Amino acid sequence: MVTVDCLAILDAISLPVVLMDGEGGIKVLNAHARRLLGGSEPTHIAALLRTDGEAFLKMVRRNRQCAHLATRFIEPLQHYYPASSRVCRAGEWQDCYLIELMPRDLAVGAINRLSEIRRREASLQRNYVRARESERTALSQAYQDPLTGIGNRRAFEQWFQQLCQEAVKGSLPLSLLLIDLDFFKRINDNHGHETGDKVLCAVASLLSNALVRKGDRVARIGGEEFAVLLPNTDASGAHDVAWRLVKAMRRANQEVKSGPDWQPVTLSVGASSWAPGSTLSVPTLMRAADEALYLAKEQGRDQVVQLRGAD
Repeated sequence: MVTVDCLAILDAISLPVVLMDGEGGIKVLNAHARRLLGGSEPTHIAALLRTDGEAFLKMVRRNRQCAHLATRFIEPLQHYYPASSRVCRAGEWQDCYLIELMPRDLAVGAINRLSEIRRREASLQRNYVRARESERTALSQAYQDPLTGIGNRRAFEQWFQQLCQEAVKGSLPLSLLLIDLDFFKRINDNHGHETGDKVLCAVASLLSNALVRKGDRVARIGGEEFAVLLPNTDASGAHDVAWRLVKAMRRANQEVKSGPDWQPVTLSVGASSWAPGSTLSVPTLMRAADEALYLAKEQGRDQVVQLRGAD
């Protein structure tokens, strides 16, 4: 039973309103709805619909709130869309539904505004994603050697500082390998820089593939000079890795035919290591590895020389 107060509230709503039960029986039409209908008072919602009434009722019963934009009314309500809300009383849902009739231009306008907002949000999201991707690309390029695709000098220096801090903090050994391609200038002079570039790329790939641990880092730090950082690796481990790289290059020279994409080349490697208990600094390790590399070249190349890297 609809009270007088309830009727007054419904009549005060500026939109046409129909109050119905779950079977579609109309309980109340507010004043605005009655005016539109010219005073007629249908007893079932199906009398107001041009579309399937049963489908409309199923949708109403299934949703506590729902906009029914596919539903069409008879004249003189043909320019309205229904929006349904299930009535709640004392916290319990009732088998009673409020059907508000929204002017089509208002409903369509709201939908268009919502669509425009969604389009703008999607556009902003796409722009944000592109900006982040561009930022990541720029950052990656800043730390990537453009020829070989491995880390460049900037990346190497950042890695070195970080690994030094981690080594001291964790009391873990740290090793450095400096690698130079022997007589590389002859390849450029005799076979051209394009072949030289292909050799550099092949060497970078060989070094990367020969490092089996995830934390090991390789970078190109000069024209034909590479560096390998070996965290948690002592002098013995660094010696083994360095010789593994030298021997891998020797095998490549035997397995790959000489031509425009490859010319035989050997590696000279200078190794330095730091053990916990002494002072660790980047310049000290670099200086020791550089001196070891110089000795490797002086002693005939295609070999490893190792020096301590502690003050």
